[in-house]
This record gives sequence, structure tokens and C-alpha cells, in this order.
Amino acid sequence: MTRSSKLLFFCLLVLLGPMTLAQDFKRLPPEGKSIDTTVRAGLERRVSDIQGRVNVVAKTSQDTQDWLPDVEVLIRAVRLALTQNLFYRESETEIAGKLLDESERRLKAVQQGDRQLKLLGFSKDNLDKTQLLVGGFRSNIDNSIQPYGLVIPVGYAGTNIPHRTDIWLHGRGDTKTEIPFLHERMTRPGRYTPQNTIVLHPFGRHCNAFKFAGETDVYEALAHLGTIAAIDQQRVSIRGFSMGGAGCWHFAVHNPGRWYAANPGAGFVDTIVYQGWAEQTPYPINAVRQQLMNWYDVLPWVNNLVNTRTIPYSGEKDKQKQAADRVIAKTNSLGIKIPYIIGKNMGHRIDDRSSTVIEATLADWAKHPSELPKTKIDFTTYTLRYNKIDWLTISGLESHWRKSRIQGQIQEDGSLVIKTSGITRFEVDFRASAWPQTDETVKAQIDGQVFHLDDWSEAPGVQCEFSKGDTWKVVEKIDSELRKRPGLQGPIDDAFCGKFLFVAPSRPARHGTTQRWIQDEFEYAKERWSRLMRGNVNVILDTQLTEEQIKNNHLICFGDFHSNQYLRSVADRLPIRWTKESLAVGTQEFESDKCIPAFCFPNPRNPERYVVVNSGMTYREFSNVSNSRQIPMLPDWAILGIDSQDDGIFAGKVIAQGFFDERWSLPGSQPEPKRQ
Repeated sequence: MTRSSKLLFFCLLVLLGPMTLAQDFKRLPPEGKSIDTTVRAGLERRVSDIQGRVNVVAKTSQDTQDWLPDVEVLIRAVRLALTQNLFYRESETEIAGKLLDESERRLKAVQQGDRQLKLLGFSKDNLDKTQLLVGGFRSNIDNSIQPYGLVIPVGYAGTNIPHRTDIWLHGRGDTKTEIPFLHERMTRPGRYTPQNTIVLHPFGRHCNAFKFAGETDVYEALAHLGTIAAIDQQRVSIRGFSMGGAGCWHFAVHNPGRWYAANPGAGFVDTIVYQGWAEQTPYPINAVRQQLMNWYDVLPWVNNLVNTRTIPYSGEKDKQKQAADRVIAKTNSLGIKIPYIIGKNMGHRIDDRSSTVIEATLADWAKHPSELPKTKIDFTTYTLRYNKIDWLTISGLESHWRKSRIQGQIQEDGSLVIKTSGITRFEVDFRASAWPQTDETVKAQIDGQVFHLDDWSEAPGVQCEFSKGDTWKVVEKIDSELRKRPGLQGPIDDAFCGKFLFVAPSRPARHGTTQRWIQDEFEYAKERWSRLMRGNVNVILDTQLTEEQIKNNHLICFGDFHSNQYLRSVADRLPIRWTKESLAVGTQEFESDKCIPAFCFPNPRNPERYVVVNSGMTYREFSNVSNSRQIPMLPDWAILGIDSQDDGIFAGKVIAQGFFDERWSLPGSQPEPKRQ
């Protein structure tokens, strides 16, 4: 490095202050080791050969999707390790060969008629011991085959007897990609194997603390399990340790009505405290970014633990003990009593004595499943992504990312009392419990207003929807207005939790600087999804987009309103104006050759899905260091400088950003504060 270049580099460091250059952040997953070329060639030939035979069988099978994921999950694991250089130990090439052996066994079993657990290797001849199985399901998000592990208990009696089911969320392992994960699940039962209990081990997209697509995968894996095994839906628990403990905490507070119990171990419950940013942050935390932390920070949601049973664990000497400590302090202040198990003299692991206590407690709770319907509900939310508990579903908020609360109670006389704060729309739906068991009209008091509920349908159980203007009213017609609603409430990262499709531009952008930035970010978004989220990258050219694809996908469109034909077709119905001369957001204007918009908005041609413009997932290499940093970094919309440094935190300088309001219109925006 020359003297002048050294001086330039030093000046950059001074200007960036506490920021770190992108190249300083580690890769996730990390680069693997080189493997013997002969071994590689042999694995590549086998992958190609087996996949070819699978394709032949799939063409003539009448139930291809019932068995194909369970065969392809093994082939895909090896293919990804080969194409992404993910072999970390010498033994993993041998393991890869064994996975391919198993895929061939399964292909033969398919041809013999084996399906479901039998295809995975379950045998009635082995009912005297725990059986370890691995399988795959096809993700609704990107059509990829995602792996999972199962522990089938001793004496499993088949699908006629529903079993208690524990979901176990694994800890972080940067190198525990598909091959190591599948091998571990085929050879190790895991920390807990309760009697008469199926244990589901989701992969969760590798290493994201079961957030975003990893969160979706947990629910999809559970739904898939329900198609091949007997699940007692009233006795499903969520459990995990370390990174899995962090995941368990957020599942427990976001969806407390789903679990008969939650058992988080260690982990983290926020970003700022866990990362030690209380005194100084590596980037400015303004009001917008603070609000976005309410997505996965647990403490703002802790009141929801009143709706389930929770038994956390911490090692006495574990630095991650602060997570449960802080939750317990908060629940105690709210009058919520939770048993807290602390492993004496333990670091970051679970001791046998604590395991025994935890298992006995969960077994006892499992004997007494949650009541259906719940007679008392107290639910807090900050976003319509988490909006349902038992018979109450929130479908409208006064303002996203601010605390909203609904309390509901079934009185002894059979009436309902419901209290709300920050909520503009909700549904009462008793179909799951068929309550009440009589044909009498149900009296409901909502924030003091009295209603006598007329049922929506002839299905068992009362159903009714309410909306609020000056007062509460019963909704009597289909709601077609544009507003934030469950599954379509932002921010940008929300689009990558559901089925999406990248839409590539067929023409260059109006400005060369814009074109280069778009091309770089498009390639980055695809690579990031493929590698970090272990997913399929599905791309369509704007000129080839079909009505069916518009109907079924969030569209992730890269380009300006000239280069991307689809964006050009809806530009006049988008809230941000972008011409060759200027870029306008409300009353703010920016130079179109120096800035670019990134935003999500209901697709004008299909308001049930998003159109996202010029953004993939918003957390970049900076987040690779810790799962607690994997948080949404941009809100509903942002203006980015394309002539500024990609620092691994943002794609460029954030010039302006904000949320659309509850009607998807533009309120006041917040300028980016200057870096210190």
C-alpha cells in the first residue's frame, strides 16, 4: 500500500467514526475447505445421476409432492455443499456419500409404495427404541426443500393417537449447514426426548435465530409434520437453547396461544443491551430504527406470557443469563409468576438436575392442556404480523410499531367483555371451540358499548368482526379499502417471510450511476438469499411476468420506473414519484441520478401482495457477527444515496426514511441524523 493510499484509508476511518468497513465482517456461512478433486467429481456425478433418476420417477408418479421433498432434501444438501463450498471437515465428504446412499434407498422405497414416516425409515419393528428420522418439506416462500429432524418416541402408536409434540430450536453453528444438520439429526437424539412425545427439530434456514424466513419455516415444518404424524394440537410446546433460546422467547411472546408451554434456555431478548450498545451504537439509532426493534425485541411483548406457561433456564455463570433475568424482572413487575430454573455453577449448558426439573414440569403441564376457548385473554402487539390469540384476531391498528392491546373475557353468564387500546379493527371467532354450545344470542361489551352478536355463518361457534371510527360498529360488508392488514403491513423485510419472486428489468436505467447500483444490489440480494437463507433464487424477467405470478407472489422488482416494465406499468399508482430529473417522496425531492428509493407497497395490480422496489433483505454483513443484529434495518420506505459507501450495514447513505401510515399513505418523514 502506498503512502497516499494509506493516508486515504486513514481518512476514511476517521470519517466513518465507529462504523466498520464491509470487508471486516465475516461471511455467513463461512467458506469451507477445499476437498480432493476426485472426491468432488465423484459426488458431483452421483448428485447428477440420482437427481436424474428421481426426475424420471417423478414424471409418472401420481403423488410426487408427497414424497419428492423427502428424497430431494438429501440430494440438495450435497449439491449446496458442492456449489457453495461448504465442506468444513474431512468427514463431511463421507457423510455426503451416506446422505446420497439414503436418497437412493428412499427412491427405491417410493417405487415400492412407501410414504410418510415409513419412507423416512420409521419401522414398527423398532418400537422398543427411539427412532431418529430426517425429512424435507417444500417451502411456500421460495419453493426450496428445507430439512428437519424428528425424534419418534418409544412405542409410537401411529396416527390414531395424537401425541404431545415439542419443537426444539437448535443453537448457533456457523458451519452447521445442511450436511452437518442432517447428520446430527440422524445420529443424535438431542437434549430432550420426553416419553410419548414427538420432538421436531426445524433447520430454520441455518443461522438466523428462527426469525424472518426461519420463523415461517418453523410453522411450515410443524404443519408438514401434522400431515405425516399424529400431533395433539393442544399439547405443542416451543423450546430451545442459546440461539434457539432466543428464538423460543420470540415465539412465546408473539404467539402465546399456540403453545401449551414455552421453555427458552439462554439466548437474547433484545439487541441494544445484548450487544452492549447502551453507551455507543455503531450506527445512529433514531426513532424509526428504535421502532423496528419492536419486531424481535422480546421485552415490549412480555405481558403476553400471561397467556401461556413458561419455564426458562439459565446457567448460573452464563453471560446469556441476562436474557431470562430481564424477562423475569419484567414479568414480576406485571404480576406474572414464572418458574425460573438456574443451573448451579453452570456456564452455557444445561445440567442434569435442571433438566429433570424442567421435564417433570412440562410433563405435568401436558396433563392439563390449555382451555379451549380461553376464558381470559390479554394480548399486546406492535404489528399485525402477530395478531391472533384463540378467539380474538386483531386486523387493524391505529399506528404500527406502537403498543396496542386487547383484553377479552368470557363472563360466567356467557357474555363477553372486550377492552382495546390502539386497535381499530378485530374479529371474534369461536369456530375452533364451537362456543357457545347454545343458540342464544351472545351479549358483548366492547369498550363500554353493548352489542348482541349476530353470527357470520352457520358454522359452529360465534363469528363477528368490528371496526372503529368514532365508535365501534359491526362490519357488515367485505372490506376492500387500502389499509395495513395482517400479512400486508410492512416493513420491507416482511415481504421475504412469504412467497416472493425477483423481477429483473429488461432495459437499463435512465442514469448510468443508477444502473450500476441496481445491478450490484440485485446480484447482492440474490446471493444473500441463496447463501444466508439457504433458499432458491426465483427470477423472472419483467417482460415474462404472468398474471398467475402476480396473483401468487410478492414481487421484488429491481430497476427504475423506466427500466423495469412492471414498475413502469404501476408507477402512477405508487406513492413515490421517480422521473429522469427527480425523485419525490411527499413534499421532499431528491436528485434522481444520485439517489434511489427502496420501499414496499401493496401491489396496485394485486393489493393482497407486496411490490418491493430495489431491496432484498435489509440486514447486511454487519449482522453476520451475531443473530441479535439480524433485525430490519429499513422501514416501509427509504431514500438511499448511490454515490456513498456500502459499509456492510446499509447499501448506501440513508438520506430519508419512514413508515407509510395505516392507509399506506405518506405522513411526515424523518431525515437521517448525521453520524458522529
